[in-house]
Amino acid sequence: MFEHLGPTPEVSISKKPTNYKMYLSLLSFAVVVFIFASAIGQGQHSRALEPEALSAQVLVDSSDKKIVNTTKNFPIFSFAIDIDNSDTSLYKLNILVDGIYDLDLIGDLKLFHEDVQLGGIHKIDTQGKIHFDLSEYKLNQGLNNFSLFFNNGQNIKSGSILSFSIESQEDIFLMKDDHIFKPDNVFPISSGLVSIINQGSVAASNAYVLNDFLINSDVPQQIASFKLSSIGERVSLDKIKLAYNNFSDEDVEDLDFILIHNNKLIAQTRSVEGKINFDLSKSIVLNDLNRETFYLHALAMPAGEYKFYLEAVEAEGLLSGFDIDLSVRVDLSKVEARDYFIEFKSGDLDKKLSEGWNKLYSLNIKTKGIDIAYLNKITWQVDKQNLDIDAIEIWKNGEPYITNVVLKDNKLIVKMDGLDPMNIFKDNTEILLLANLKDLGKKASIQTFIVGDDADSSNISWSDGESFYNSYKIPYLPLEPSILSN
Repeated sequence: MFEHLGPTPEVSISKKPTNYKMYLSLLSFAVVVFIFASAIGQGQHSRALEPEALSAQVLVDSSDKKIVNTTKNFPIFSFAIDIDNSDTSLYKLNILVDGIYDLDLIGDLKLFHEDVQLGGIHKIDTQGKIHFDLSEYKLNQGLNNFSLFFNNGQNIKSGSILSFSIESQEDIFLMKDDHIFKPDNVFPISSGLVSIINQGSVAASNAYVLNDFLINSDVPQQIASFKLSSIGERVSLDKIKLAYNNFSDEDVEDLDFILIHNNKLIAQTRSVEGKINFDLSKSIVLNDLNRETFYLHALAMPAGEYKFYLEAVEAEGLLSGFDIDLSVRVDLSKVEARDYFIEFKSGDLDKKLSEGWNKLYSLNIKTKGIDIAYLNKITWQVDKQNLDIDAIEIWKNGEPYITNVVLKDNKLIVKMDGLDPMNIFKDNTEILLLANLKDLGKKASIQTFIVGDDADSSNISWSDGESFYNSYKIPYLPLEPSILSN
């Protein structure tokens, strides 16, 4: 009954079936080819936009040098290559030697990196440029230190003057991942002059910049300092000779002096007619260009004006074997010796800390060599723990002393009236520092001490009526701190 719904044989048309598998295969192949081509194009584009940055810098020691001709295995040219990237190699290096025309001598040069010898010399051209055979020598990331040595230096002659340089970018190549790049420098890069000498020398300089006063006391007073260094070779220092002129009207007898080095007394002597000759009990070795500082102190120098000089040294060159001296005398300090000052001494106190008023510090002051002096300022350091300070007072000789007192950043500054400073006499003047303490906790403590001066500070200020001074030259300072605790 449903036959009318289907096709009748008379009207139906016969067709070949569609080959869908072939279409799908061709489409898949085209997609794969497109993706591959796109990936290649994008990869090339990314590498072009973001290349790896390759950077390096060459640093050269440009200081002049003097070297004794008998020195062996010494660095005659030093430089460093600063590398930003790891896995970098030194691919090419040429160094120009100027001032030497002896090929045998140039051929004696050896190149070292961090104490490791690099290859050898490939050739030396007619301009004196050394071409090194490096075989892509691996470098460290960061600083790489290089030195050029004369292996034995037997043919070096005194009076020769040399210099070394990397002339152009074409003389130094670096490599990373088969990419060659050059240092970011302006060329040429040159060393200082290297002078070949037959013996070293000793250089001296004044290290005491102030023309200051000093005080006549039984405590050593620094009156000068100077620096010594060797040039060209290490030397063994045995004697130091100084001198002074006395500009006072009266003749001054011979004086006692001591010499300090590395915070140790190394020699002591008495002057003879203005000459101060120190024989060192143990020789001091001066290294090339390494300056050693020496301090001259005087004992009980009479009042007057003095000028000090470094006259000479006696030393032996440890390579040349020659006797070595200073080439010229060096002016040192000019000082004015005073035979008066104010003397500070600390008094005894109860060390027990309690709530309320406490004596933090007892100070005795008197003049020496002068009838009266004037105290204008004094400074204490006050370090407290587990307590508070409610009030502070200054007492003089058992009575309250009204003056300006400021406590700031643990510094207690006491300033007297500029028109009415504190009078100090030959007899003791007692100054008491008192503080009202509160809120004492467990293990509470307070430490107090006088803050002294160096040449440029003024924590203590005093006067002789004409000139003002600090405590820099006052003997017997610093004083012991006063410590109170519960």
